[in-house]
Amino acid sequence: MRRTLLRLTKSIPLLLFFFNAALHAAPTEAFQRLTNMGNRVRVDVKPVQLLSGKPLKFLIWLNTHFVDLNYDLVKLSELRDDTGQRYRPVEWQGTPPGGHHRRGTLVFPPLEGNPQTITLIIREVAGVPERIFTWKLAP
Repeated sequence: MRRTLLRLTKSIPLLLFFFNAALHAAPTEAFQRLTNMGNRVRVDVKPVQLLSGKPLKFLIWLNTHFVDLNYDLVKLSELRDDTGQRYRPVEWQGTPPGGHHRRGTLVFPPLEGNPQTITLIIREVAGVPERIFTWKLAP
């Protein structure tokens, strides 16, 4: 009995670590990865940080075997919310322009107010005027 209690006591910090990690990861787990396919270029986007008062972060994948992915996503992207606010990205943390496969995180400033939906628009990748990705935020 004492040995079992000792093992349980030693595992409590580990359980607390995993519980804490799951609690902080939960908000973005609800947001699905969205895909847009156009002119032989696939663009996937998944929110990875949508916390109030913090910068918004979206993981983005671009994949093709037909064109050079020589695009500046900071210049080509915009975030809008349902209250009419527009946000410009502040940073791209990922692979540089060029090649056929790119991956990185597009960072935006924190949201203003309490919007219900957000829409990420990426313009003119492979001649597609707009690639639109929309998520509903929790109330």
